[in-house]
Amino acid sequence: MKFRRWVVFTFAIHLLVILVDKGAGLALVWIAQKDPAVVGAAHTLGVLPFVLMAIANLGLATSLVYHLRRKGRDLQVVAETTSMVALVWGSVVGLGSFGLIYVAVTWLKPDWELNLWLALPICLCVPFLLLSSYYNSIQLSIDRIKSYNLLHLVGSVSFLPLFLLFWWLFDQTVTAGIAVARLATAMILALTVLMMLRGVVSLRPKMHWGFLREGIAFGWKANVCSTLTYLNLRLNLLILPVLYVVTGPASGNAARDLTLSQVAFYSLALTFAELVWHFPEATRDLFFSKIAGSTDEQARTLTPILCRLSLLVSVVGGLAIYPMVDPIMGGVIIPETWSKIWAEPVLDNLLILLPGTVAFTLAKILQNDLAARGHLNQCMKACGIVLAVMLAVDIYLIPTMGSKGAAIACTSGYFASSVYTLLAYKRSTGVAFHRCIVFHPSDWQYIRDIISAVFEKIWGKKR
Repeated sequence: MKFRRWVVFTFAIHLLVILVDKGAGLALVWIAQKDPAVVGAAHTLGVLPFVLMAIANLGLATSLVYHLRRKGRDLQVVAETTSMVALVWGSVVGLGSFGLIYVAVTWLKPDWELNLWLALPICLCVPFLLLSSYYNSIQLSIDRIKSYNLLHLVGSVSFLPLFLLFWWLFDQTVTAGIAVARLATAMILALTVLMMLRGVVSLRPKMHWGFLREGIAFGWKANVCSTLTYLNLRLNLLILPVLYVVTGPASGNAARDLTLSQVAFYSLALTFAELVWHFPEATRDLFFSKIAGSTDEQARTLTPILCRLSLLVSVVGGLAIYPMVDPIMGGVIIPETWSKIWAEPVLDNLLILLPGTVAFTLAKILQNDLAARGHLNQCMKACGIVLAVMLAVDIYLIPTMGSKGAAIACTSGYFASSVYTLLAYKRSTGVAFHRCIVFHPSDWQYIRDIISAVFEKIWGKKR
């Protein structure tokens, strides 16, 4: 694998994905700018299928990369087993989740007027998302990097036009458009990845219990890590409405609107704060595959370099993002309502979130290294620290501070986990802290190589 060239390609595709995804999010804010509660409800619906998919994954997406690259397992056996798990187990998780959501919301908040049937298409996304996740991981494991990245782009490009179509068909009901568009996008992803792997593997769902046992034995820890990681990123979007409504000054639909508005403010701030992650996020899976196929000595050389570069990009990005939000949102996206409704809570939350998201860049890179070398216990502990700290601060601050309390909880959890991950990585490898944090003069050569690869990719020759 030409790692640096594929890093450039992966990062370029990831930037396109981010532009499309963030564009879709800003389009939603523009459509419902006068009613933040609608934006909050849409963001909660939009994040739910990915939370359910992370829970249902069983760690097989990570495990199959490990087993195909290091253990040499038969490709068709892996494909048959994971497709059976996706279709059967994914359907069970999806339908079971819908039942739990319907019963829980009806019992907890009977005075809220909510169309809970919108959760059904969201929950039905799970088997399709699982299938696309497993099969795309197969593409990663056999170095089909271009197809692997393009699938992410397909999902992003499909969603916005589908949302706009269903929004129009459902008489401009934003939440209905979001729910049905999510299901349609998940189905398109599954169909696309099957076409990409046509001739490589066949879709023949069949259970091979030997691989399933091996896959889960390795992957359950990875699944705990990935589930906790995703919950850590998105849990506050679900916890905030539960905790804030407890001491809210209103009841009934007024409380619903006030609560969902807090979700919208926090979610928009988090959208901007997470922009600092998109270099490490772009290279995460590619890096995992690279480390899984490397010796420990090779990993000790590569990981600190990527960690330092990612942290540098995040720091520079964080310093650039904050002053850009106000003129972009207030001058271009929603000039009529930005200063009246959105600006103060969103900018306050963003200022709190940025230090935590920048620091958490370290944890993302180092946990990927630890996981690829089989040190999943440390990753589980690091993810558990985020969750424990975040929940503790959430419970204490959200009832009185709303979205700002959620932002403080998020940053606190990220800092705590980053410190623990640095310690765990040092114990595992003996690599000093400063090698992962402090920019080294030799890194300029690595940056020049990447820039040269960019020019070569664009113009076909070196600069």
